Amino acid sequence: MAVFESYGYVVGEMTPSETREKGVIISRQLVDDESSEMIVMDEPDEYARATLPVHFGAGLFAGLIHGLGSTFFEWHPNNLPKFGIINTFHHSVAHSLLFGTYEGTKRIIIHQVHSFDDEANYYGAAYLTAFGLAGGIAGQIQHVASHYTEQWLGLSDSTLRLSMRSAAAPTLRPVLLAFPSSAIGFVAFEYGKKFTT
Repeated sequence: MAVFESYGYVVGEMTPSETREKGVIISRQLVDDESSEMIVMDEPDEYARATLPVHFGAGLFAGLIHGLGSTFFEWHPNNLPKFGIINTFHHSVAHSLLFGTYEGTKRIIIHQVHSFDDEANYYGAAYLTAFGLAGGIAGQIQHVASHYTEQWLGLSDSTLRLSMRSAAAPTLRPVLLAFPSSAIGFVAFEYGKKFTT
């Protein structure tokens, strides 16, 4: 919960105040497609109006909070400084990729939804599918990134390795299993925003 709260806080603070009003048009810049038409969302929010670098940065901050929190609860007196820095870096990278990839993928899918149906409802089946697909893909990317950073930083065997050549590739099963849990989490996040804003 603290991860989503800290992510939402940063996105809210980094969204320019002049774009916080209802009815704002999502510009071409936000979907990174110069030839695209402008899209008006049914219920625009600060997440949709923030740029992708803001989402990656907010994810970095959320990962920092998660890393510091987990360091506090999992600390070992003999290696706290090293473990804390490495653990925090690991979570920061993973969450930056999670939230940035989610928002970028969501925008691409929603752009495609609007190219087929201009009247798509924000809380309808098309958006539910977009949120689920984007969340699942982002979860898989986070899982793969976490797999490699754990090995690279030595979190799995307490030795610091700086070579990616010795890192073993993740197995397919855990990567596939990362999809449903992340998809459900982001669908809940998207629909939960309706009750908190």
